[in-house]
Amino acid sequence: MNLAIKSILFVAGSEYARWLKNPRFLLVLAASVPIHELIVRPMMRAAEEMAQPLNMFETSIAVANSGFSLLLFPLIYLVLIAPFPTVDGNMLYYLARMGRRNWILGEMLFQLLSAVSFCAVIIGVTLVQTVGISFLADGWSIPVTDYDKLGNVGGIHMGTLIAPNLYYQLPPYQALFLSYILLDLFLVLCSMAFLLGCLYGKKLLSFLLVAAQLALGCGLFVTRSVLMWALPFSHCVLSIHYQKYFRRYVFPPWLSVVLFAVLLLVLGVMAYRKVQKVSIDMIGGDVAL
Repeated sequence: MNLAIKSILFVAGSEYARWLKNPRFLLVLAASVPIHELIVRPMMRAAEEMAQPLNMFETSIAVANSGFSLLLFPLIYLVLIAPFPTVDGNMLYYLARMGRRNWILGEMLFQLLSAVSFCAVIIGVTLVQTVGISFLADGWSIPVTDYDKLGNVGGIHMGTLIAPNLYYQLPPYQALFLSYILLDLFLVLCSMAFLLGCLYGKKLLSFLLVAAQLALGCGLFVTRSVLMWALPFSHCVLSIHYQKYFRRYVFPPWLSVVLFAVLLLVLGVMAYRKVQKVSIDMIGGDVAL
């Protein structure tokens, strides 16, 4: 069957509508509690102590560059997409009508939409918490750049929340954009690997492997091992791409984007070719959590 944009959009829209109704979304709200305590609240305290506002997007940038949140949120995202692709009793008729190629491309589009929406929710949750004590401008706030000069009087180390690597090298808007582009690509890569595992009838195994590389990648990132660049995790952390003072890259962010794109292309081609031969009975079901 020929490719049909309408069919691809229909598949993506149907899956996206089911995804939005997923009760597991409550996990995102639950995750906002430790994120508030570990990242947002210390930044708010620093702003109050200095009697200076934060930039509206600084907490979102901090979340997107924290090892803890970059382990927690991708795991939650994996849990949210675990029931997909959706396969029910009408699947054979569904595929006959849509075509397998249109179906798999629709699933890929759904993954992109879900990842972008997930990142938007993260940004929204952090914005809501600080909107009353923040300003909107493309400049870093005084609490972020100068709080540590006070000598850590409040037990807060701002440099661990937003690294100098970022505010010495990038304006906030660019840091926000690049941070969430990298995070979004990383989430899509994880979901694409999961989708490919589903096509091979290894849904649980692929889920565990993706979760394992998340944990290993986070461990290498925290220890700053040179091996951290061998896994996708570190490529989604914008702050470690830059040196602290010199305008030189440790690893160019654009190269991380290219690497993500190449990996996504490889996995996408593999899934596109595999869908022509896969048995529908091997795809469905949820991951028991």
